[in-house]
Amino acid sequence: MPLVFSLHAGAGCGSSSPCAERDCARLAALVRQMPLIALAIAGNVLTLAAIFLSSAPLALTVSAPLALACLGLCLVIAWRRLIRQPIVEAEAGRILYRVKLAAAPLAFLYIAWAMALYIHAGPGQGEALIYSVALTGMFTIFALSQLPKAALLVGGLTLPGFAWLLITGGDASAILAGVNIFVVVLALFLSVNGSSRDFDDLVAARACAAQFAEDNRRIANTDSLTGLANRRAFFAQMSREIAGGEQVFMGIVDLDGFKPVNDLYGHAVGDKVLCECAMRLRRFESDSVSVARLGGDEFGVVVNARMTQTEILAFGARICAAFKAPVRIAGAEARMSCSIGFARFPQDAADAEQLYERADFALYHGKQHHRGEAVLFTSEHETKMRLKARIEQGLRRADLEEEITLEFQPLFDAADQSIVSFEALARWMSPELGAVPPSQFVPVAERSETIHALTRTVLRKALKAAKNWPETVGVSLNLSVRDLLSPIALSQIVAIIETSGVAPARIDIEVTETSLLTDFERAQAALTTLKRLGVKISLDDFGTGYSSLAYVHRLPLDKIKIDRSFVQEMQGNGVARDIIKSMIALIGSLNLHCVTEGVETSEQFDLLRKFGCNVVQGYLFSRPIPQDEVAAFIADAGCGRAWAASA
Repeated sequence: MPLVFSLHAGAGCGSSSPCAERDCARLAALVRQMPLIALAIAGNVLTLAAIFLSSAPLALTVSAPLALACLGLCLVIAWRRLIRQPIVEAEAGRILYRVKLAAAPLAFLYIAWAMALYIHAGPGQGEALIYSVALTGMFTIFALSQLPKAALLVGGLTLPGFAWLLITGGDASAILAGVNIFVVVLALFLSVNGSSRDFDDLVAARACAAQFAEDNRRIANTDSLTGLANRRAFFAQMSREIAGGEQVFMGIVDLDGFKPVNDLYGHAVGDKVLCECAMRLRRFESDSVSVARLGGDEFGVVVNARMTQTEILAFGARICAAFKAPVRIAGAEARMSCSIGFARFPQDAADAEQLYERADFALYHGKQHHRGEAVLFTSEHETKMRLKARIEQGLRRADLEEEITLEFQPLFDAADQSIVSFEALARWMSPELGAVPPSQFVPVAERSETIHALTRTVLRKALKAAKNWPETVGVSLNLSVRDLLSPIALSQIVAIIETSGVAPARIDIEVTETSLLTDFERAQAALTTLKRLGVKISLDDFGTGYSSLAYVHRLPLDKIKIDRSFVQEMQGNGVARDIIKSMIALIGSLNLHCVTEGVETSEQFDLLRKFGCNVVQGYLFSRPIPQDEVAAFIADAGCGRAWAASA
């Protein structure tokens, strides 16, 4: 589409080529000079007409100036009409070409009239005419300096002729004056030519600066990998949409399963996968839909169209469906999906930041409960979000040593049903919120720095309790990935273990499969550090994440815990039984111990023992019990073969 601009005083144009930029700049300069040129020539014509009124015929002193004035007026009217209308950039060159063509006949008419007057010059009139024409010609040359060819035509047709008349007049002073005019004209031509080159250089420099500024703006607002708008541009656009006051949706898209692909095939393949995902998302762009990459495997969507809740969720479902098709890169096939959280302005938030928080919360809720689907922020989410904020504030103000207590759930050997260890479970009694279940405060803590203090508190209390148990009974507790990825937090955990007085072999650190995928390499290094200390490492919730052997065999594991969801579906579900049987066999083939949690019936226990499960945990054997009741529970149950011995 051609660029269109309007020529006013000082106007330029953002041309798409150097030549067009130069022509636009020259035309803009000519617009500024044209009134001065017209004024100078009009003044000169009127002055000469007045000087020669008594000596020259009226046809020269009146008729010719009127004709020149009418011609000039017509040109001015045409010019003003031209510059007031929008000009296509290609038209600037044609306008300048017409100016050059018009300069020669106009200059010829003017000099012919002046020379006709010179024939009738009386004493003193000839010198006045020569100097008047010379000054006007010089000024016109300077005024047309941005059009060197037009200036050359005007100067070449006006001044040399009068200079020649002076030189051939025979008078010594006239000859000197004529020679002087020749020299001045030559100097003017050289000066105009140099000025024109400088002007072109200046225009080129300005064009380069404008292009550089445009490149910087583009780089500052574009994601270098995918070519989509980046986070900065996304929020800038969102703010502009909100300023309009109309309904607008913000969507946050997060890939499900990208991290395993990135770690398994490498970052080069991961980058190509992101580019493919960006291309799929770009297909949804329209006049009302914009997309951006916010960072990592997170993308943003702006929808500035009036949609109902059903319509926006249907739109999100189409995006999710587009991401389910496998991505084939360099012989590798990546299967992923995406989850989307939507929030609306003005219903859900008053500005872009608040809208992002709510869309992100909807995304987080969706990944927890509706993975691979689109979720719209609702009043229920608002209530949960406010509760989360209260919990986070409560955790920051909490005296964890006083408010956190522990309960312990025993793990039993599947063969002789002896106690192997106890899993430490944190309980929080807040003075402000009352009893807060772990399902609420642990995820909040894991999304903030408070998890480090919580982990240290639970670890100290659990090891202090285990110190009083028999040496054959171990203790296990969950470790957050944030603790694993923080060198400071990890060193504090190591220090607590080393000073606890509990043998490291009695301590079992549990980590969830999905949490490790945040940064597998660093998490692996942290687990290796703990393993060297002598503690045991368990992979918790196996089967609920990606269950990739590419991860399992690279981790320093001792046990794998099969998630309770598989156990609960065993009865009456042959497929579920076959799956859990295969999982137990797989764990055994890796020379790891298998722990199954969520055992609630004797039928489940019999099947698990038949399949070869090593350790079981669940309500069939015991619910979590308070810390002060553990010693009595151990005494009543008796300690059979210890985990340390069986490992």
